[in-house]
Order: sequence, then C-alpha cells, then structure tokens
Amino acid sequence: MPTSQEAQQRLDLDQCLPGDLEELALSPEQWAVLSRSDLLPSLNRALGSLIDDYEDASIQGQAALATALSILMQAATPEDELIHRLIALNRLALERDTGLYFYF
Repeated sequence: MPTSQEAQQRLDLDQCLPGDLEELALSPEQWAVLSRSDLLPSLNRALGSLIDDYEDASIQGQAALATALSILMQAATPEDELIHRLIALNRLALERDTGLYFYF
C-alpha cells in the first residue's frame, strides 16, 4: 500500500523510494490458505478485479476500498491474523486515499 498520493504515483512509474510502501509479504503457507479461501473470489466478484496467482491487481478509490473493507470485515475471525493485517492496510489506504496493490 502506498503511504501517500505521491508514493502511489511513484509506484505507478516503478520509482518507489524507501518508505513509500506499507508491505505485507505472505509466506507460502499464508498464500496457500488465502488462495483456498473464498476471500479472493469474493473480492474479485464484488470489485470486478483479478486478484490471483501470477496476476498484478489493485483496489483503488474510496468506493472500492470501502467495499473491500466490508468483505474483509465479514471474513475476519478473531484468530485470523492475516485478514486483520489486510484490514489494517485497507483502513490506511482509505485514510490516505491511495490503494491496495497485489503482486503474487
């Protein structure tokens, strides 16, 4: 997630500076759990996106980020640390009017 509008522009140009991104690196186990869940298909259906393995995708704009946050909140369970970290990044993206970017 870009930390500012300027960082988002640099990301689009592949010119990020240190501190431009809040990143969440998934372990192979976390990716396996996430890819087997209904979360990514739910986001893709609701947003018309293609968040998947071997795809680059993003969620941008207040409406899309609000929709994503709603889906993440519905999917969250108290013990699911990964989804709670995604929720935190989504909230930051809403607050900073940037976006969530997925590179798998």
